Amino acid sequence: MPVVHVSVDPFHLPSLFQLRSLADAIDGSAAPAIKTLSPLPRCGSVAILPGSFNPPTAAHGLLAERALSEGFERVLFALPLRPLGKPQTGLILEDRLIALRALGGTVTGVGLCSHGLYADMAEAACAAFPDARVTFLIGSDKVLQIFDGRWYRDRDEALDRLFARASMLVAPRFDQTERMREVLRAPANRRFADRVSVLRLHPAVSDLSSTRVRGLLRAGADPAGLVPGVVADLLRQTGAFATPLVVGGDEVDAYDVRARLIDLVWRERGHDGAGIDLGRLVRIALSPTDAGRSLRRRLWSGAVHAEELETV
Repeated sequence: MPVVHVSVDPFHLPSLFQLRSLADAIDGSAAPAIKTLSPLPRCGSVAILPGSFNPPTAAHGLLAERALSEGFERVLFALPLRPLGKPQTGLILEDRLIALRALGGTVTGVGLCSHGLYADMAEAACAAFPDARVTFLIGSDKVLQIFDGRWYRDRDEALDRLFARASMLVAPRFDQTERMREVLRAPANRRFADRVSVLRLHPAVSDLSSTRVRGLLRAGADPAGLVPGVVADLLRQTGAFATPLVVGGDEVDAYDVRARLIDLVWRERGHDGAGIDLGRLVRIALSPTDAGRSLRRRLWSGAVHAEELETV
């Protein structure tokens, strides 16, 4: 698989479009698959860390480091195209991948999953790492979801498929440990209990969730310390989760402006961003000038076309 070269500059359209092309090429109706941004060498053990990463937090990075210290040869941040039970809001897919790619190293990779069900992800992981012992590194809230029959047409068939291919290493939240044990002790689940192990973490780490980070950002808090430095920079530069700005009498979501511009160029330019300076356009759209006001209103109404952006 070719290497996807990703700039951490969130206004670099070629990188954004390369990531969008990768996602568009994944067929959700085909067999479950994981497409990694860069090839990972064959290994004997891999920890799969799935999530919506909206945004990636410091806890995600610490979990990956902990997995490596526990003896796993590789760690893969796995982002499902359509996470189960998660609304498609917040960071666009490309930003989640940029942030995760920036966290990666020689033994940590990033993959896009065609399916969100853990049984399907286990099948995909075994195909991607055919010689490896596969373990999912998850929080206890996910354990509760995995054993919840509401997510399945045939719960037992899916769980048999999952645990035949993978085990679970669980970092429990402070208030969910006993509930997780109760679930594993249930008669219908006991046969899977030996496939689930606990990874103890400091409470400050286990309680650091993307939901908490989003709430703090909306309240105007600085993300430093809550998310890795590269992620904090991306959030600041794009205005993700921030309170809307008031610009020339308009209430403006800076993140939404950028997302609309990306979609517009992608849709009308055949996935070619050449000649388009996304950062400049965002700055104009967030300015109180006549040009800024005109661009914002045409973006919101759908009355602007990509070829016009070069002359704004």
